[in-house]
Amino acid sequence: MELRHLRYFVAIAEEQSFRRAASRLHVSQSPLSRQMKDLEEEMTVELFEPDGRGIKLTAAGKFFAERARSILASVDSAVEEAKGVAEGRLGTVAIGFEPGATFTGALAALVAAFRRRVPRVGLQLVAMNSPEQWTALHDGAITFAYGAYGPADDALTCMEMTSDRLGLLLALDHRLAHRTKIRLRDLVAERVILEPREFYPSLHADIISAARAQDVKLGVMSEVPDLEAVLALVAIGDAVTFLARKTAELITPMSPVVWRPVVDLDITLSDVVTWRVKDADRPVVRALIESAQEVRPLLRHETR
Repeated sequence: MELRHLRYFVAIAEEQSFRRAASRLHVSQSPLSRQMKDLEEEMTVELFEPDGRGIKLTAAGKFFAERARSILASVDSAVEEAKGVAEGRLGTVAIGFEPGATFTGALAALVAAFRRRVPRVGLQLVAMNSPEQWTALHDGAITFAYGAYGPADDALTCMEMTSDRLGLLLALDHRLAHRTKIRLRDLVAERVILEPREFYPSLHADIISAARAQDVKLGVMSEVPDLEAVLALVAIGDAVTFLARKTAELITPMSPVVWRPVVDLDITLSDVVTWRVKDADRPVVRALIESAQEVRPLLRHETR
């Protein structure tokens, strides 16, 4: 039994005439009659019976007609859904994101723009650092990434979304909190928390290099991956840390901490979106890229 048999049968059942069904299906009546005869023999059930100059369904035929319509509707729906997934209108897309991105609202802006473009595509957000994102992109575990910096990988491409200056975050009652500007040499006696080197190797190296250029050896007490834990240690005055200005502006009203520029620390942080080069023409990836391009000017304006 094939799907065409079901389509033929449903047409005959609705027209109650082989002739009208043949005309509707654009096939000859004789082959259509033969197809239905073969169907009845295969099922060992009579589906039709004569009714004046036409035919009508038997009790078994009526039951089978309802089931056949349901099957055909399911098949048609599955075909349309498959097309929707292929065209990027349906399905689910996984996006890897840096947890810190949730503080700036940049990720939320990107997601909102994407939903406006393809409202029927589901979103799965997966927290992971940038190196984890690159691995997940290669493995196909995620489709798109919002990270702290871009990869040096020809198979991946990225676009800068925001850029922001790195400064110092410290407790409100810290000895340096009253200063409007701070220098790296002021941190010689301070306990400094940095984010883990394996998560942010470029940022880690840039901070250490900038300090060495000023003949300063930072007293790095620990590397803490959790931003909330870092904020707690800074708030109680146990340490200081480096943070982007925009992120600090969102945090400081809720915590007893303050952000200060460091005049001889010329480091700019960028948030980037990353995807596989070979995926750029996929409809869902194209929608994500276009969404990023839509919100990027606004985000860059906000971080100036």
